Amino acid sequence: MGTWWQGTWLVAERALLENVRSRTVKVVTGVLLLLSVAAVTLPQVIGGGSTTYKLATVGTAPAGVKAALTAAAKSAELKVAYTTRADKASVRRAVRDGDATAGLVGTTLYTATDAGGTFPVLVAQTLVSQEASRRLSAAGLSPRQVADIQAIRPPRQVTVGRVDDAGRAGIGFAVGVVLYLAITFAGTAIATTVATEKSTRISEVLLAVLRPSQVLVGTVLAIGTVALAQLVVLAAPLAVAVRVTDAIGLPAVAGGDIAFAVAWFGLGFVLYAFAYAATASLVDKVTEVNSAIMPVTVALVLGYLLAVAVVMPDPGSGWSTAVSIFPLSAPLAMPIRWAAGTVPVYQLLVAMALTAATGGLLAWLGSSIYQRALLVTGRRVKLRDAITRP
Repeated sequence: MGTWWQGTWLVAERALLENVRSRTVKVVTGVLLLLSVAAVTLPQVIGGGSTTYKLATVGTAPAGVKAALTAAAKSAELKVAYTTRADKASVRRAVRDGDATAGLVGTTLYTATDAGGTFPVLVAQTLVSQEASRRLSAAGLSPRQVADIQAIRPPRQVTVGRVDDAGRAGIGFAVGVVLYLAITFAGTAIATTVATEKSTRISEVLLAVLRPSQVLVGTVLAIGTVALAQLVVLAAPLAVAVRVTDAIGLPAVAGGDIAFAVAWFGLGFVLYAFAYAATASLVDKVTEVNSAIMPVTVALVLGYLLAVAVVMPDPGSGWSTAVSIFPLSAPLAMPIRWAAGTVPVYQLLVAMALTAATGGLLAWLGSSIYQRALLVTGRRVKLRDAITRP
């Protein structure tokens, strides 16, 4: 076994060095790092600071209104600025031209047709509250009784949806997309490498001193290492920012979801890598690779489409459960469903166990096909012949 791994490592080291020296790999890794850093820093640059709304009034805004709005704005983490105008027409014009978010003239509140409802509603509630206080006082209630009435809290509001946290669910969707692209690119790279080595007869030189399984595992290991490193470069800054600094406004648990994606990449990569290598070994020319790996690519694309079309709209449905546990779609669907917060732990463990077992089975079957097809040159090998050939 030690000798087998030594030979495998020699193949992996050779392929790894070729990939590391590749300009494409360097450029892609650099771009991924820039994207990750940008995802952390841009929200702070673009969305830094609280939102500021502006209220236009004729003359100075009433002291009671200003005090109430300032207190409400502070609790809502927003700012209120005030601007004065000479008359009602000027207030209307300020709101119409976008110089003010809202305008207040007596008991009339002016808002733009395309303005959001948050600040105007806040101003309206403030006016209603003050008028209610005035009428309660006029009816004979003491200031303490008026204050007690105004202290009544609204009912506790609980948002009910199909996901626990929309921001975390968005991270799950992004993880699914990244995993799909990472597995696709890595699988295509493996297929191209296998086909190139076979068409250029490099594989014949390697097979003179090594076993076919050593060549296959070494190639898969090298490309998988590069893909995993690129994924870590992309995910690590995001996971740290979410879990430690809260720099992009997502729950801390989303950092674990991002880190968890690395584990799912490993399972998904093993699941599909050997299938890509096996189908690529059937060709005699590099130009035939795309058609040869089409069945594997179709299976991967279908898994991704099921994850997006079935799991995203309703993560808690029975179909979503089935898609997220089925081994061929689990690496893409389960991260999305897990981020929705609706997955029991036992389903996660079952999905990972089934995916690992299926990956081992496909690795064994792919290795068998690879060993038989690699020895046939000069023509394209049919899959049926590679499976049945002794």
